[in-house]
Amino acid sequence: MLSDSLLTDTRKTSALAGLLMILTVLSLPYSAQETKRITVNDVSLTYLERGSGPLVILIHGSVSDYREWEKQLGPLAQHYRVVAYSRRFHWPNARPGKDADASVASVDRQVDDLAALVKTLGSTPAHIIGHSFGGAVALNFALRYPALVRTLVLVEPAVSSVLGDKPENSEATKEGQAIRAKMKEAFDSGDAQRIVRTYADHVAPGEFERATTEVREMLIANVHAFQLDFTAPRAVLSCDDARKVAVPVLVLSGDRSPLGLQRIAEATANCIPKARFTKIRGATHWVQHDHPEEFNAAVLGFLASHRR
Repeated sequence: MLSDSLLTDTRKTSALAGLLMILTVLSLPYSAQETKRITVNDVSLTYLERGSGPLVILIHGSVSDYREWEKQLGPLAQHYRVVAYSRRFHWPNARPGKDADASVASVDRQVDDLAALVKTLGSTPAHIIGHSFGGAVALNFALRYPALVRTLVLVEPAVSSVLGDKPENSEATKEGQAIRAKMKEAFDSGDAQRIVRTYADHVAPGEFERATTEVREMLIANVHAFQLDFTAPRAVLSCDDARKVAVPVLVLSGDRSPLGLQRIAEATANCIPKARFTKIRGATHWVQHDHPEEFNAAVLGFLASHRR
């Protein structure tokens, strides 16, 4: 696994560990007193909770953690009880073992993690917001545990199988195959910076260069979990499957996001009966980070219309 090959040179390993420690101390946006931990399905998950009212769960995407939602927590907590958690193996949760198989991070397992978390927190049904891989978890969660879901917000969910084999999606499919090949090469290199930059250049061009120290530290801190996300088994979710989602759904996308991710978002919205689709102008796949005001306005407006 990546933990064995990330940096083979001992001095580089020590230097990276030291750098991460320094960056973590300097850049943590939340105090230890604000975070909580819960054990579900034999893993410990860290989460942040703010506000009161109907429960809103935030599920982050790949190569990130609960800190991904820093710009959403305050606005949402003015009206809701907001919980942002780090998925299994993501910072600051325990890392995967060096011989961990990708199946330990499968979407099915993470759906079960979410179900256990929601049931423990109570206040069900909950509003579920998922980004990218977190969107795949959210959508599958709604299908398996419909009684626990009040609404869904899907931010470019990683459910490429909704595209099917339609000819009009061939360009998007080729794009996805190309980036998977690039990411495999990056993972094989064992270079954390290359892995993060390769991904960022694809999904959010220019954003890594403009990112703060805190954001860069978050990305690097989750490289190990990212490889598991990348290779983890995912249930094939067809358009017919998506049609079974009965709750109101908001699907968000950015018009600077990769073509394939935009197409997947549009297709997901078209498949779900009670879905509305919103594209945010100038936004990338990291829409909640690079266009937080527009993102928050869209989400808050949607949630307010389904508050009861």
